[in-house]
Amino acid sequence: MQERRRRRGPIIDFLLLGLIVTLTTIILVIILSKDEFKFQKISASKETDTESVNSNLSTESSAFPGIRIVTDVSNDQRTPFAIHYPQTDNEAFNDAVLQYISDSKENYLASMKKNKDKEAMGELNISFETFPYREHYYSFVLTKMLYLGGANHEVSIKTFFINNETGEQISIQILLQNDENNLSTLAASVRKDLQKNLQIKDALLNEELLKATEPKWSNFERFAIVDDSLQFYFDEYEIASGAAGAPVVKLSLSLINPLLASDFQIAMENVQPTNPTPTGDPTKKRIALTFDDGPHPKVTEQILNILDKYHAKATFFMLGSRVQYYPDIANDVLARGHEVGNHTWNHPVLTKLTHEQVMKEFNATAAEIEKAINQGATVFRPPYGATNDAINAEIPIPVVLWTIDTLDWKHRNAQQLLPHIKNNLHNNAIVLMHDIHQSTADGLDAVLAYLQEQGYEFVTVSEILPYRQ
Repeated sequence: MQERRRRRGPIIDFLLLGLIVTLTTIILVIILSKDEFKFQKISASKETDTESVNSNLSTESSAFPGIRIVTDVSNDQRTPFAIHYPQTDNEAFNDAVLQYISDSKENYLASMKKNKDKEAMGELNISFETFPYREHYYSFVLTKMLYLGGANHEVSIKTFFINNETGEQISIQILLQNDENNLSTLAASVRKDLQKNLQIKDALLNEELLKATEPKWSNFERFAIVDDSLQFYFDEYEIASGAAGAPVVKLSLSLINPLLASDFQIAMENVQPTNPTPTGDPTKKRIALTFDDGPHPKVTEQILNILDKYHAKATFFMLGSRVQYYPDIANDVLARGHEVGNHTWNHPVLTKLTHEQVMKEFNATAAEIEKAINQGATVFRPPYGATNDAINAEIPIPVVLWTIDTLDWKHRNAQQLLPHIKNNLHNNAIVLMHDIHQSTADGLDAVLAYLQEQGYEFVTVSEILPYRQ
């Protein structure tokens, strides 16, 4: 018996040793697996943190020679941003713009990181507008809208004015010939304009206004030359309550011409009469065909082709929101000899809006049309015909309604277009149609054939207005 135990001793020892090795191996595998899992979690966490500030960066050309558009977008759920800024071939200018963009983005992300409400969502949007002046000057107006997790937002403005040939950034000092007297005159004009502005008069913060319009160079760094005016920008809440938004002062270049450096002075011209006078035979049959709510990528082009067939001119009242998407069609309308009108941005009932909202609808559309066709709209039509004396007085171009409503927006029937016109036809009529309905395009040929047979000349709204006064 003792001998048998002695013989089995080494076998048991071997088995025990093998068991220990096996258990040790299993334990090590488990530990290493946990460590690897832990490492993966840490890596994933770091990757997520990185993704939270990652963005898609792209650059594309613009309609302005030598100017590119840089887009930087992040769709992070808590700290999204959408940033657009200009880029030129001049490195000094690019560095200055990029410094502003980088600072804005970093401050936004840092503020959100410190935000005690970790569930709060922020947002940063920076957009810009480009205003060419003469051959090689550009004004860039960057608008920053910042949300830091609360209901309120901040709107601030940054501007750059450059000579695109040399890359030189033009300061307000250069613009005003480095003359302190010119600065004092300008400051007084800006202050007076703000105080007389009925749109923001009640919202002005007098103490802040006086401080912001003191004759100091630093107070007038945010400016742009836009068409025939020198514009100055103020941040939201800088000189007025939130109801005033971000105020803008527009000073006519003709009024401040003596203050400007010679490179920026304008040649003074005689102002043309604002009231057109009739030309031609007043008894001649004339009719103005008008089309609202376009441009449309298909219907507008079809209508243009029909008008060409009859050598007819017409007026197209365009929505800014559609011109933005179809600028080439807007340009085609003008190129074919037709008149372009302003029909607001979003087609609202203007009489239900505040004065500020009305002018925003008009001005945004005016800017978009000019961007598309390189000239301004010449007439304005309020949506639904809803206007009043106060609105008409503020619109700087003729406000035009209609005398014949084809009701094409209602019946959407090509066969009913001509009967509606026949039943209401009269000389010097202004006909309302819409170039967003296929039925209108389908029924237009018959309308033009009939009117031409009756001896009517097809003219634009501006051409027919003198005969309606």
